[in-house]
Amino acid sequence: MSIITTSSLPAAVQQSFNYKLLSTPTPPMIHSIAAMRKNMPRNGGLFIRFRRYNPLNSALVPLGSSGITPPSGNLTAIDIDAKINWYGSFLQINEQVTLTNNDPVLNAAAERLGVQLRQTEDQLISSMLASTASFINCTGGVNGDNPTEITRSDIDEVTKGLKNNNAETILDNIEGKDKFGTAPIRNAYFAMCSTNLIGNLDNVAGFVQVNQYPSPMQALESEWGAVGSVRFLVSSIGSVTPNVSGLGADVYNIFITGMEAYCCVDQDGASAAFLYRPPVYNDPLFQNCTIGWKMAQAQRLLNDLWLFNLRCTVV
Repeated sequence: MSIITTSSLPAAVQQSFNYKLLSTPTPPMIHSIAAMRKNMPRNGGLFIRFRRYNPLNSALVPLGSSGITPPSGNLTAIDIDAKINWYGSFLQINEQVTLTNNDPVLNAAAERLGVQLRQTEDQLISSMLASTASFINCTGGVNGDNPTEITRSDIDEVTKGLKNNNAETILDNIEGKDKFGTAPIRNAYFAMCSTNLIGNLDNVAGFVQVNQYPSPMQALESEWGAVGSVRFLVSSIGSVTPNVSGLGADVYNIFITGMEAYCCVDQDGASAAFLYRPPVYNDPLFQNCTIGWKMAQAQRLLNDLWLFNLRCTVV
């Protein structure tokens, strides 16, 4: 009597599809966190204008008793324009994909497109900051490069510059608590940088890791820690300029910002549109649907005295 085995009668389905999809690597979107968000009104053209009035000088001369009217002051302003640009992407999916696949392809496509939209926004902001922000090269390190690795003296130099320019901090202080191994956190500026700097940040004098905050739940998901008045956010898509240091190494851009230093402007009615077209609108045989996104946005530095690009290399 013959025995029926899997070699003579294979299973009808050779694979079993797990209902739980694997996680897709998604970088933290850190560069839009500190941006001032504004809206462009409909029918308002392609440019939005921001105006800042310059401060008046102090009036230190006494009026005296002569009754003579002193000279009037001079009120001046600076106008900054930002241009709206359009961005978008889409996927085209055949009906046979959705009819024969075990997993919900359209749902997965929508999720990935949503991440693509926010990552596009994040990298547009990062590129804008790298091209326009005032920069300071780290000099306090010992790796012999120009710039050097990041040190406490470099961070303090940027903090002093922001304070001298009257830049307001973004985050409130975290009060100290009677907990072992913790330290209070000052009112702080945001710093945005690459995850490749994690080891160097840990070695900076006075660095406080997130787990050492009195209330770690007050930290952001992408936050790594704090040095003095600067709290660091890290991302795998942090800004880097390849092979431009004195020794030909990659230079990492650390954007340290105060309040209202830069903005993102969304177009009313087109800030982030999700677009789906069923097959009936795409071809005569109703075979292919499309799914995509579109947005209209501008990114603009508003005050280069309130944001510094601290450039460094790694050890």
